[in-house]
Amino acid sequence: MKYFIDCGAHCGESILQAKNIFGEDTIVISFEPIPSFANQLKEIHKDDESVNIVNAAVWINDDIKKFFIHKEITDGSSLLTLYGGVESDYYVEIPCFDLSSWIKKSFKESDYIILKLDIEGAEYEVLNKMIKDGTISMVNELLGEWHHQKIDDTYTNQLANEIQTYLKKNNIEFKIWEIHIPTVGKAHPKLAYRPSNLKEVI
Repeated sequence: MKYFIDCGAHCGESILQAKNIFGEDTIVISFEPIPSFANQLKEIHKDDESVNIVNAAVWINDDIKKFFIHKEITDGSSLLTLYGGVESDYYVEIPCFDLSSWIKKSFKESDYIILKLDIEGAEYEVLNKMIKDGTISMVNELLGEWHHQKIDDTYTNQLANEIQTYLKKNNIEFKIWEIHIPTVGKAHPKLAYRPSNLKEVI
């Protein structure tokens, strides 16, 4: 089976893109922390058994954490308080789960796994754990975005360098996955509505 694990679904743009690139038979499992977007996407895809929406954030353990909301853009929110643009007193509490443990439990070696990480700085801790426990070897294609430039933190920048060096040495390509949609509104029937006032998402 072919799976697209969508970490950071946002308005659902990666779901459409994954189906377009990898085929309609691809099973999509999308994780979205912001409840408004997750609920809309659940409704949009309720009749499609190949698309599963989960209101949760990927992380390195199972927990309830604060998800900090960006002051201006909905796709700039993060689990990290040091992430540029978020406010420490403006957040939602959301379930997080251990991505690497979930992958180990949920998939077989014969499954084809496409992992997309667009999780606003949390990708470094997540990938570090996957490298340490060997789960990275179960991933056939690794996609996403790097965000260390938005975090003013020595530890994160050092970890980012170590992970990128590891991937390069082990010939693991991290393909940049970036999709732009209009800033406000509903650009497609299968996309969640993106509000002009960020506080509408909570």
